[in-house]
Amino acid sequence: MKEIRAENREWINFAKGAAIILVVLYHSSLFLNDLGLAGSTPRLRLVLSYFPMPVFFFIAGLTARRMLTWTLTDLWRRRLLTLVYLYLLWSVIRVVFYLIVPHLRGTERSPTDLLNIVLLPVWPTSSYWFIWALAMFTLLAWLLRKLPITVQIGLAGVMAILSTTPGVLDLDNVGWDRVVANFIFFIIAVYFPHATYRLAARVRVWHAAVLVVAYVGLAALLVLLHLSRVPGLILLESAVAVAMGVALATLLVRVKWLNFFNTLGQYSFQIYLLHLFLVASGLALLAPFAESPWLARAGNVLPFLLATIVLVASLYLAKLLRRFSFLWVSPFRKRQTKVVSSRAHLNGDLL
Repeated sequence: MKEIRAENREWINFAKGAAIILVVLYHSSLFLNDLGLAGSTPRLRLVLSYFPMPVFFFIAGLTARRMLTWTLTDLWRRRLLTLVYLYLLWSVIRVVFYLIVPHLRGTERSPTDLLNIVLLPVWPTSSYWFIWALAMFTLLAWLLRKLPITVQIGLAGVMAILSTTPGVLDLDNVGWDRVVANFIFFIIAVYFPHATYRLAARVRVWHAAVLVVAYVGLAALLVLLHLSRVPGLILLESAVAVAMGVALATLLVRVKWLNFFNTLGQYSFQIYLLHLFLVASGLALLAPFAESPWLARAGNVLPFLLATIVLVASLYLAKLLRRFSFLWVSPFRKRQTKVVSSRAHLNGDLL
């Protein structure tokens, strides 16, 4: 009798925890760089950029298969409504925040710019583009559901290669660019969740080691040798990142002293929503001292210190605000579905 291997899902929160750590570190370095206080971390930031969002979108797709059987009305009521609501709500909160806290990022258009605000529904420029992207992924997967799976994955792959090759398909918008680049990970996960779980259950240490070497090697080609213009190389790096993230999480989730990764993973959605406000606040506090030589010398350490403080503060703030369900789930849904959805979002299922 053929052996049936159990599906391993314990790694999911660990992988999300690792990804959210890298996201917070990425943004801490990005924001501090505008003050000249990021030291040499911008190059590290580039390496990190290939990992978190592909992992998040892949994990989001693992639980999305059932939506393909819904009607368009059900899709709107059960999935899209909440995503649209959250995107608009947190984008508005961001605008209000920057009416109070100075916007110090000279490389980014002001969040309080009127045209910027009006265009948010179709031209996402806020930090919450990822919610908009999830809505687009959901709708695209549903609209394409009748096409052969190979055609869907093939089209997504071609678009991803074009969009991740500099100068080929650059839409000059973070939301649209990320949708085109990352839909491939979402759609693969939608159609192959059980295969993913079964493969995760078979991971061994040597698998993870090979993937780490491959990731570092590709990063060297992209960052040190500047080969990002080679078509498909960035996409390959992101694909390796997803596989590496699953493999490492499967192994490391068993290490008890790393349990905080699981906790961060459970709250990854809330941390993502909240952490940018804390990073921006930290930037505002440091701005008056940006010219201080002692602060500049700490540039290599500062992003890590800020990221650590922001992660801890975001986690506690998320727990404190947990009771305010309207921040995490749409209040316009029917009561019975609202309870289920609220639990899902509060457990970080969107990220």
